[in-house]
Amino acid sequence: MEVDHPTSKMRCLSFLSFFVAITVLARVQAAPLQIPDLTQCEIASASAAAGTPLTLYFNCCLPIPSTPMVDFSFDKYQTVQEHIRRPAHTASEEYIAKINKAYKLMKALPDTDGRSFKAQANLHCSFCNGGYPQKGISGNIPVQVHFSWLFLPWHRWYLYFHERILGSLIGDPSFSLVYWNWDDQVSGGNKIPEMFTRVNTSIYDEKRNPNVQPPVVVPLAATTAYNQSESIVTNKNLNNMYQSIVTASTATLFMGGAFRAGTDLSNSTVINAPLGGGIENGVHNGIHYYTGDPRQELLQNMGNFATASRDPIFYAHHSNVDRLWNVWRFDMPDGERFDHTDPDFLNAEFVFYDENGQLVRVLAKDALDSQKLGIYYKKATSDDLWINYDPPAKTNVSAVPAAIASGVPYVGESPLNGTINIGTNFSAIVKRPIEEKPSKSLEVLARPQPRTAQSIWAHSTLFLLQERTETLWPL
Repeated sequence: MEVDHPTSKMRCLSFLSFFVAITVLARVQAAPLQIPDLTQCEIASASAAAGTPLTLYFNCCLPIPSTPMVDFSFDKYQTVQEHIRRPAHTASEEYIAKINKAYKLMKALPDTDGRSFKAQANLHCSFCNGGYPQKGISGNIPVQVHFSWLFLPWHRWYLYFHERILGSLIGDPSFSLVYWNWDDQVSGGNKIPEMFTRVNTSIYDEKRNPNVQPPVVVPLAATTAYNQSESIVTNKNLNNMYQSIVTASTATLFMGGAFRAGTDLSNSTVINAPLGGGIENGVHNGIHYYTGDPRQELLQNMGNFATASRDPIFYAHHSNVDRLWNVWRFDMPDGERFDHTDPDFLNAEFVFYDENGQLVRVLAKDALDSQKLGIYYKKATSDDLWINYDPPAKTNVSAVPAAIASGVPYVGESPLNGTINIGTNFSAIVKRPIEEKPSKSLEVLARPQPRTAQSIWAHSTLFLLQERTETLWPL
């Protein structure tokens, strides 16, 4: 059995890609997110990010057990057996029967039980769609676990406890979720897994996009039409994987920007999420968009954060997102990468139900090592195809003259014109640093962060002033 264990790999990147960090003054408290008061539940809402205005409302209030909340510890939640998550499209009939039984039992639990399927789905709805105001701050600012550095650790914890509940219901401590290997453009993982298409089973959801049912390849970006040839879609999928993960070389670019107590992301959407990381804003959102049913309002179920977790395929989707976090950390061409180390990230608090229906307080920092939680992933050999993808250059000559002709501004040295007002989504011309640097390497341009400001990172294209200049692909 081959299990993907972290190893460092040192390779050179075969591309030039640049991102600039734009510092935006934002007065927020320097403190980690706290668990909200669960007695202060509010009606959650979801609105259309574009097109005809539409807002739907949901009661996603969580059941509150009579027993007090407990704190997570690795001693208290010891891993009895390893949980090895495998690709969904390779699942055996024995496993498919087991997971259907587990979800059938979960759906049979009363809604007042935190282990029930409804309560599990409401965890996502309540903390993604304004169900609870933040604790310990002034004003009514909702908790939001999307669009920032909270995204990956919160969902890892979510899957961790969800998996434990399913295993407990069928009496199998080794029960593991599967991952929907949608980045696999080689062996069929890029289609909706057959196990989730069987009607009248507990993991089937009728609210899915009929246009991307097998054998249609699911696109990884909303800009990719599913009615194109399979070769075109798969090639674009490889490029989208490359742009969302490989080029996102820092924790902020990949995981997302700082969410501290008092951060208000009420105006962020899947279309405009300046604090969102490459994995979330990119291929993660693409799968939600294309799996949701266009016949339903706001693409329910998967196409809407308030209802996405009502579809069991959601958990397989996010298992792959979680797996790719490990791939980003340890398997990139430039070697090992690193998570955020900011105390406000490490000490962010979340709450979930365990396999006994007990509310458990957890910290983001305890989710950074998936193997410490007993979670392993069956290695996907198809990863190398998108990791080593070579995006085609749009031109084989310098892009600078065309950029100048189209009015792209030039960013010179400070204080002459080192600061120019060009917004948060832009292209700019930047001169290379004087220091020598190998031509085939990744650089990240960052402006120093003022002590009184919160850094908001914008993914942006820069044209490099040197002999070998290519038009670059923005995220």
